[in-house]
Amino acid sequence: MLIVLKIILCSGILLGLYHLFLAKEKTFTFNRFYLIAALLFSLCIPFATIETKEAVKEIPATVFVEGNEQPIEAQIVTPQESFDYTKALLIGYCIVSGILILKIGYSIIKIKKLKGRKIKYQNRSVFLLKQDLAPFSFWNTIYLSETYFKDSKIENSVFLHEEIHVKQKHSLDILFVEVLKAVFWINPFIYFYKKAMVDNHEFIADESVINKNKNIKSYQELILQEIVKQQNLPLIHQFNFNNTKKRFTMMNNKNSKFAKVKNYLAVPAFAVLAIIFAEKTYAKESIENLNQEKENVISKVFSNDPLSEYNQVIKKYGNLLEQKKYAEFHKAVSLSDRAKLHDLYFQLTKEQRAATPLFFMNTPKKLARTKVTQSDINNFMDSKKYGLWIDGKKTKNKELKNFTPEDFSNHFVSKRYPNAISKQNPEPFQLNMMTNKYFEEYLKKDEAVHMSFKIKAFIKGKDTIPVKRNTEERVEKKTFQDISTAVKGVAADLVPAEYPGGVNELRKKVSKNFNSAIFGETSGLVRSTITFVVDKNGSIRDLKAEGENEKFNNEVFRVTKEANENITWKPATKDGEPVAYRYNLPIAMQFAAYKKTQ
Repeated sequence: MLIVLKIILCSGILLGLYHLFLAKEKTFTFNRFYLIAALLFSLCIPFATIETKEAVKEIPATVFVEGNEQPIEAQIVTPQESFDYTKALLIGYCIVSGILILKIGYSIIKIKKLKGRKIKYQNRSVFLLKQDLAPFSFWNTIYLSETYFKDSKIENSVFLHEEIHVKQKHSLDILFVEVLKAVFWINPFIYFYKKAMVDNHEFIADESVINKNKNIKSYQELILQEIVKQQNLPLIHQFNFNNTKKRFTMMNNKNSKFAKVKNYLAVPAFAVLAIIFAEKTYAKESIENLNQEKENVISKVFSNDPLSEYNQVIKKYGNLLEQKKYAEFHKAVSLSDRAKLHDLYFQLTKEQRAATPLFFMNTPKKLARTKVTQSDINNFMDSKKYGLWIDGKKTKNKELKNFTPEDFSNHFVSKRYPNAISKQNPEPFQLNMMTNKYFEEYLKKDEAVHMSFKIKAFIKGKDTIPVKRNTEERVEKKTFQDISTAVKGVAADLVPAEYPGGVNELRKKVSKNFNSAIFGETSGLVRSTITFVVDKNGSIRDLKAEGENEKFNNEVFRVTKEANENITWKPATKDGEPVAYRYNLPIAMQFAAYKKTQ
């Protein structure tokens, strides 16, 4: 909608400047191309971008304060039929445009169906009509009645007038503006552009005739004779129009002293409008600096409360941990949840890490090559001592007889804690070996997540992990509460909907695309609450943002909508069946002073 408004405003301003400075001047050729350029400029400039060297040295101290995603009262949402007014308006707009385009086609057909004969006159195509109509031209052909063709001649002034229209391709201008009228009929200024173009075309033709014949009075009398024969065809140039008085005035006018100066003023006018209506972007260096600062802000934003999401993932498998069934837990946790827990684990405080039985090894670097000796291989054949995995697959120890030390590029041994030992894997040590080919492939892949367990178990009946104290925001210490029991009426067996990559990924996208620069001098804490429904198919609907600051609401709505474009959520399930799920996400942002320097 903003782009449409820019197009309308820009075209209106340029048309106003035309009537204010150029319409009364006899710079007809310049005026013709000014009108065309004004329309093209108005259509294109809202999509253009202007790079500015303005650097932002201080950005708002932005801190998102987000609550957990929660159902609002009723967790299961019954879909309601709602009328999509936006879609209806778009369909209506397209129907009107289609009708107007058909009207253009009908006008062309109507011209082509006129009866008569075609001749060549002074190297021009002339169509002699059987009907008594006023002369007009369309495309490369001049149309006039047989009555004008006397003694194999055509009235010179009539022919010269229409020949100018044909020679200068005025029909292209009219077709251009007619198509724009059909597509952008909502722009009221388009209709005035066509009138200005047609008037200017007539001025051009009149001036050419007068320059050759030098008899203005007789030419004006000829125009008056043709007024009664006017045609109602929007695509043609007729010999006469209802602007007769204006044409007669222009025939006797002379250019003002400042005519050329006015032409030159068009350049700064276009430049100013480009600055006003084009999108602004920061220069590359400024963008990189801003992005670096923004990444730092984002890292603070999303290290704010990793505890909630960490607990939520653990709760999926909570019974296994409470029962100290670590081997089963290790097997049950999905790869995506394991990676999620790994990322969140390193955002917890030392106290929080100490309270969880999970342990993650932060191994940013790839494993190095290790040398395997024949003595090692002989030792590793002890199946009572070592559980053997070769290239990630459980393998019998005796299979090592088929390998030589040169076949391996890496090996490592890890001790199993008692609670991790099972009937299937009773060995006290786990041996992982990589063959040369597998190791090369491993080096090309992303680092795997290694999850281990401490001997310490959960203390039943207490919260999983003590809540992290946020000293930056001075938030009071509180305890975590599972959303499945936090809201009245929510079934305990309901699994919430999940954003691809987790809610942390959603937060990152929201923060990354959030344009804090538009808030100018806004300071203090601004809040908004996002609500939306994730339907059974994983699509979101009924997105709303509510809060006291309307600008903040609009920006939160925009970035949340963008973060969900082409995204399919994992639907919520109740008793194993997909259900619609309503989210309530409170968001707050702390703004500090916003300073800019050139």
